[in-house]
Amino acid sequence: MLSRRNRYLLAILSGLLLGLAFPPTGFAGGLLAFIALVPLLFVLEDGTRLRHAFKYGWVAMFVLGIVSNYWVGGWKSMSEVDPFLMVGGVLLAIVHPFFLVVPWLLYDVIRRRIGRTAALFSLPILQAGFEYAHSFGDLAYPWLNLYNTQTYNIRYDQFIEWTGPYLLSMVIVLVNVEIFQIFFHSHRTNGTDRSDGIEGVFRHSVVLVLLVLLPYIYGNVAMGHHEDSSASLRVTIIQPNIDPWAKWYTDEQRTLDTNFDATEMALRSCRDSTDLVLWPETAITFYITSPAKSYELGELYKFIAGTRHPLLTGFPDRQDYLAGRDSIPPVANYSGVDGVYYRSWNAAMLLYEDSNGRMHRTTYHKQKLVPLGEHIPFVEYFPFLGKWFQWNVGIGSWNYGEGYEPLSMPTPPPTQRSGVGGGRGVVDSLLITPTICYESVYPSFVRHFVEHGANMLAIITNDGWYGRSSGPYQHEQFAVLRAIENRRWIVRCANTGISAVIDDRGRIVKSLPLFVSGSITARVPLLERETLYVRWGDYIAIPAMIYGIIVLVWGIGYRVKMRQQRRSNQSAPVVSA
Repeated sequence: MLSRRNRYLLAILSGLLLGLAFPPTGFAGGLLAFIALVPLLFVLEDGTRLRHAFKYGWVAMFVLGIVSNYWVGGWKSMSEVDPFLMVGGVLLAIVHPFFLVVPWLLYDVIRRRIGRTAALFSLPILQAGFEYAHSFGDLAYPWLNLYNTQTYNIRYDQFIEWTGPYLLSMVIVLVNVEIFQIFFHSHRTNGTDRSDGIEGVFRHSVVLVLLVLLPYIYGNVAMGHHEDSSASLRVTIIQPNIDPWAKWYTDEQRTLDTNFDATEMALRSCRDSTDLVLWPETAITFYITSPAKSYELGELYKFIAGTRHPLLTGFPDRQDYLAGRDSIPPVANYSGVDGVYYRSWNAAMLLYEDSNGRMHRTTYHKQKLVPLGEHIPFVEYFPFLGKWFQWNVGIGSWNYGEGYEPLSMPTPPPTQRSGVGGGRGVVDSLLITPTICYESVYPSFVRHFVEHGANMLAIITNDGWYGRSSGPYQHEQFAVLRAIENRRWIVRCANTGISAVIDDRGRIVKSLPLFVSGSITARVPLLERETLYVRWGDYIAIPAMIYGIIVLVWGIGYRVKMRQQRRSNQSAPVVSA
């Protein structure tokens, strides 16, 4: 029986080990995830009440959040601290553990009502089901899902092209369970049931070895293969390194000129040998597509026509509605002008000029918004919240976008493509997914775009809010898993870094460090094969979620039944002899 002090220490140890398993601690740090849950399993072993599991589980998850997500509050320097970011960081640290502890509560219900063995083998399923469920709704936050600890361990990760990342989370938990089982059975080797203890240690050791070796065996085979590509394009990524706070107060023309100058420098560096230019998220900070900004939009068109290179860029988009003339959506915001309402989006647009000199523009609106940072949870139902929470850099009240159609443009014929080795030219269109910032941490979401034909994945982001903390490194590394799941190359364009090109095996081919101005030009194959995960989706995570819901309903029903029985026993008349 553990003392109360030791229980707290072990819970803290679990949270600490799990927090250190997340980037940027590298390959060795990621391995900590395979042992991090063992102390918590020992803490919960002798618990007799659900509140025991809640208390120590919450402590472990709180420490995990502090260690791995300390940067969310934007603690860069006292001169650049934003109170709104600080409030968001504090709320995340306190509230999010209430979500993360859910699978552990369900585990404890099974352990106390059915038994340890059933609970231990249910825990991986409960964890995967929770992670999937937690990727939906206004309070979704999949950043701390367990599979994100293995982004440096790419040989181990290769099987997720078949299963999606949730099986990886299940494997991580199962390794912890097997290690716990080995320790548990080893204590029995000295007692009366010594033979059962030795047999248990052997059995679980064999399972543990298989869980470690099999993914590596497949991974070594997969890393030696390459996807067949019939075409490729040269892509130039611009990293302008503009202060994310100051750019929202910079003159609009100066913002454009800064991006123009950075692009011209990059084109000179690559000798004008490119087929597509990428600018980062909100590289344009004003509503350039609105009628009032027609001059600035014309300047952008002229620049693209002059360079003769298509451009994918982030920008804020807006649509106005006039009362009495238009049907005003319920989610529209009041503009402050009588009768005028609007919707606004964090957006991306692909611009290119065709052979007849006509400019084409297709737009994508961001769909996965950062809670509090980009969208106030439940503001549609409680509009007053929108007045309480307003970030002063123009990004506190975006609307949700819709649809999974990639942005498209014709690819130039092989003879006109930049550089050498453009492929056989069978692919006649670039179908690119302009994933914006936080969206890239949602595996199911990104998968839908590939399902709709995307042959290249792009991530445009602005991670400069968080300085040189762990945040930008984590965000970059998570993209590795999206490349493996979908077997697509990823071009990642970040305002202040880290910009990168990632191949379909999850290897970072080229990158630019934080807070450096520069560019990357690389040839990127356009791939078309759909992985099993793309075709079948979350066929592992969905049943796991359903199982978790069944356990939750059963646990609540059992608790209600027990209360009713106690009340009936208390109210029953006492018959004296």
